[in-house]
Amino acid sequence: MPPSTPFGAVARIGIALTATVLAVTACASVDTTSAVEDSPETTTGASGDIPDAAAQIMAAPEYRTARWLFHIVDPENGAVLLSQRPDEMVFTGSTAKEFTLGTVYDTIGPDTTLTTPVYATQAPVNGAVSGDLVLVASGDLALGGRGATDGRVDETFTADTIDHVYGDLALNATTVPDDPLAGLDALARQVTDAGITRVDGDVVIDTRIWDTYQGQEGPVPSVFVNDNILDITVTADGDTVTAETRPRTQAYAVESTVTVGDEASLTVDVDPANPRRLTVSGTITADSSQLTIYRVPDAAEWARTLFTEALDRAGVTVAAPAVGPNNEAGLPAPDSYPDNSRVASLESPPLKTFGSMILQTSYNTGANAMLCLLAARAGSTNCEDGLSSIRSVIDKSDVDGADVILVDGQGADPASTTPRQMTGWMMWARQQPWGDDLIAGQPVLGESGTLASVGADSPAVGKVAAKTGTSAALDPVTGRLLYNVQSLAGYLFRDDGTPLVFALSMSGGTFEDFSAGLTQAGDDVGMVAAAFAEKFAS
Repeated sequence: MPPSTPFGAVARIGIALTATVLAVTACASVDTTSAVEDSPETTTGASGDIPDAAAQIMAAPEYRTARWLFHIVDPENGAVLLSQRPDEMVFTGSTAKEFTLGTVYDTIGPDTTLTTPVYATQAPVNGAVSGDLVLVASGDLALGGRGATDGRVDETFTADTIDHVYGDLALNATTVPDDPLAGLDALARQVTDAGITRVDGDVVIDTRIWDTYQGQEGPVPSVFVNDNILDITVTADGDTVTAETRPRTQAYAVESTVTVGDEASLTVDVDPANPRRLTVSGTITADSSQLTIYRVPDAAEWARTLFTEALDRAGVTVAAPAVGPNNEAGLPAPDSYPDNSRVASLESPPLKTFGSMILQTSYNTGANAMLCLLAARAGSTNCEDGLSSIRSVIDKSDVDGADVILVDGQGADPASTTPRQMTGWMMWARQQPWGDDLIAGQPVLGESGTLASVGADSPAVGKVAAKTGTSAALDPVTGRLLYNVQSLAGYLFRDDGTPLVFALSMSGGTFEDFSAGLTQAGDDVGMVAAAFAEKFAS
């Protein structure tokens, strides 16, 4: 039987799983160069010669039941260089994020920033606000964290580590090396600069820019502080085990019952009698540290507590307790705050920096937040209306919209398209004024993001820039791992730097070894793309 990994969640992160969960290396070394060419099931609709290195991977036993679909085009003249099953539908996985972010860049703009203001509901008198302080959420994914106060949005996906947004799924997750409260502290300092030292009412987070969307991985709110995650780092020093939280806050009390053992296996449980009391349990290896996370269920309450604490650090006394509900009932109508009541504001980095972070980490909640932002810009609080914006941009592109199915911003099943249409989107996107920004945000083979750990020794390092996509399922009885899709969509770069556009999917591969399957599919698809890049290098 497979290990007790929450694979239903792991499969949904839509990344090349080579950087996650287990450090397992698996490769297919069987010499079956001609197998792909000999199989009519595999070569339906094929044109061009498949490189030997790619053919050997495709012919591995794990892919006996799989379809390999791909389409490679020279954007300079539209010539199809290599193609197989280009007009068959296949799940997109997270490659659908290309549609979401391309639409954001096209309709809102890659250089657009988001402003998060703070208003006083009553004018200050002698330093005191008799009413409330209201922070109006803008959909800013960082709210000053991830280096955003310096105009960037950091992520921690490397060959050895994965971003903390997957800290409940992967053993190699790590925190983002930046102060997650930097933005709230900056807002609090502005409040004091406005002469306010006391708030006799409450602190309220106005989240009404959109209704919280229920994504596949959970709620997608309009306010984010530390990705609405409480980081819990467990450290073993000899037989002594300690747990440290980040950010430091009264919002949750954390108790550790972790012991030293032969492996790292941590869980976080909520006290049923007190949802603000957490217990981290399990085992950790001697003289090591391990990150796990708690996903905060109520982002507005979380932000309210953290902002109240930031105000206290800045010297502002708030009458209402820091820990408590976020009461939006008494707020004025949306967009009715007088300009002269603004006492602080925080400007985000450009949307293209968020887009890059989403592409690099395959951040599903972030992609769905972009869907919500599209809806909000169209005047709707219903995030699903953002799909209409995406559809409108698809309709004006070179893509046949009938061959594109999208259900959200992240690419959850059954989102599907064909290699031809995905390639058409990536080629059209490249030609847009924002095309360079989309290309610059792609993971790069052997170098960055979800492709950082793939092909580090390949001659194609740096020559494949593409979004990864994953959809997989586990048979609970047999333990066999089925890949609905492992995919890539993006660009192959020749030696002279000129790009080719491509889409590549493997659908239907199965793995008896759960742990090996978690890593092998992403590696193999990445190395097929590397073989394509080498074939057309010059």
